[in-house]
Amino acid sequence: MSSAAALLLRPTSATTHPLLHQSSPKSYFLRLHPSRRRLPVPRLSLTPTTASNSNSNSSPPPPSPSAPSPAPAAPPSLFSNWSPPRAIWRGLSALLLAGQVFHRVLTGRVHRRNLLAQLRRVGPGSAGVALLTAAFVGMAFTIQFVREFTRLGLHRSVGGVLALALARELSPVVTAVVAAGRVGSAFAAELGTMQVSEQTDTLRVLGAHPIDYLVVPRVLACVLALPVLTLISFALGLASSAFLADSVFGVSVSIILESARRALRPWDLISSLLKSQVFGAIIAVVSCAWGVTTHGGAKGVGESTTSAVVVSLVGIFVADFALSCLFFQGAGDSLKYAMG
Repeated sequence: MSSAAALLLRPTSATTHPLLHQSSPKSYFLRLHPSRRRLPVPRLSLTPTTASNSNSNSSPPPPSPSAPSPAPAAPPSLFSNWSPPRAIWRGLSALLLAGQVFHRVLTGRVHRRNLLAQLRRVGPGSAGVALLTAAFVGMAFTIQFVREFTRLGLHRSVGGVLALALARELSPVVTAVVAAGRVGSAFAAELGTMQVSEQTDTLRVLGAHPIDYLVVPRVLACVLALPVLTLISFALGLASSAFLADSVFGVSVSIILESARRALRPWDLISSLLKSQVFGAIIAVVSCAWGVTTHGGAKGVGESTTSAVVVSLVGIFVADFALSCLFFQGAGDSLKYAMG
């Protein structure tokens, strides 16, 4: 054995010449005899090294090839996700439906059997409610001003005021409101139910156009029946007002009728009939348009019915104002004739 090996194997104390010296809790160093030159020996790790040592001794893994990034999506345009409110496109559909109905009436594409059925429904079916409403409206209007007119000595003009108010405003508007609540709601509910249950598609398969079969008869029925109801409502309202004025306020029926005859002009009745025709067209077109654009099942049918009645009433009042401004622009002399 050589002297170098003997020196390495010779026992030494741990304090002077250690063979194995624990430098730290996590690594050991191998040291040679002091007489020999120290050789660099790699550190042998018996326990897991710290994060700093592992980072310093280990090289970072090579970067993995990444997939090519997709091309950036084009930014959405300003109106890509925009849709018009439901009220707007329903209003446009009502205008389009009115144009189609007008064209089909001019070309004679009218289902006569359905037209007669709808006339019976709108006319006699709504007469009771319309006449009862007109009678009470006329009596309520009489109570409001007959007492004041008699105190002022103007009892001879009571009939003229009643006749003008009923002919120009009360009779056509009240009749249209009753028709909107009774007939318009029924139209919207029926067509809405047919739309959500796909019965309109069945009509197309059978060769019948839904507008010719369903919409045109209803519009014509309202346009033709409402003027008749308005005339009957006017007559009943004037009669009930005259009866109340005679029985309560002592104004003779003959005086009221004579004053009404002097005050009324043919144009007053004609304007009342024209108003009722416009109101009937508004009720039918709006109700049918709201019905055929229904979706969402039973809930959608209910919403369409309510919305159709509300929009019809608003349309009636707006049209009444516009037609009144058109028909009665200047100051008239009707009351002067009524007081003569």
